[in-house]
Amino acid sequence: MKSGWAGLLLAGTLLAHDLSVGQRTEGAAVVLSALYGGSEPAAFCQVSVRAPSKPEAEFQTGRTDARGRFAFVPDGPGDWKVVVDDEMGHRVELQVRWSGSGGGVPDAAGQPIWQKALTGASLLLGVTGLWLWWRVRGQL
Repeated sequence: MKSGWAGLLLAGTLLAHDLSVGQRTEGAAVVLSALYGGSEPAAFCQVSVRAPSKPEAEFQTGRTDARGRFAFVPDGPGDWKVVVDDEMGHRVELQVRWSGSGGGVPDAAGQPIWQKALTGASLLLGVTGLWLWWRVRGQL
């Protein structure tokens, strides 16, 4: 009878330290949150990210921070494989589906030519206006 209670208590202790990983999107980044028992941060766990285009190579590796968080920015759509391992027997593998439509800031290379030309013309007109004002400021 005593061994039954001990097994029950041990099972409760093991479940309390179960590793779970949640995910959310912040702009162009995927943010993972690793927790023990759903509430205690899994700090400094090893994380490995593999891209769908090259599953044999690691895209990014690192560790969760003190709050159990880890972030990465996917460079293409697909199912990204992520492994979170606390190196003490708890390991979670998950697939992160990325559509390629993050809310990140586009770089200049992605702008249409008319937008680049308008930006350049605006800059030239602004600098010219400041220069002319500087020249005539004392004559007014």
